[in-house]
Amino acid sequence: MLSKVVKTTVVALAIAGSTAVLAQHAFNDADKAVEYRQKAFSIMQNNFAYMGDMVKGDVAFDAAIFAERAETFAKLAGVPWTGFSQEGAMPGDNTDALPAIWDNWDDFQQRAADFQKDADNLAVAARSGDQGDIRSAFMAAAKNCKGCHDQYKD
Repeated sequence: MLSKVVKTTVVALAIAGSTAVLAQHAFNDADKAVEYRQKAFSIMQNNFAYMGDMVKGDVAFDAAIFAERAETFAKLAGVPWTGFSQEGAMPGDNTDALPAIWDNWDDFQQRAADFQKDADNLAVAARSGDQGDIRSAFMAAAKNCKGCHDQYKD
């Protein structure tokens, strides 16, 4: 189990490290932009769901694994937004992203920044090991996810 988490973390770091370069170059193929952000969200969701299972008590709480998952989640939190670049990132049928993203770009970018803060706060809480702080930070991140999905995802 631990080696899988470590492998995921290494991949996450590689993706996160390439984000700065990708941000400088908008996608010229909308399908590639969609694929990029969907893959990033998929890895994030995998980590978040497992942490959620621990928070709910469906899986035994393991502070070390939770902290690793939270660190990976925080590192990935800035990755998918490059795939929402304004040039050509909104194709037709292969995305649930709503046009409201591009119509309300400043709000969307603020939500992404707030999401990064929530993810970072979750990682800090996870390092503390305090389950009350972890639960609060997890719920704040979950609320942020839901708020953005309610506004910008079909």
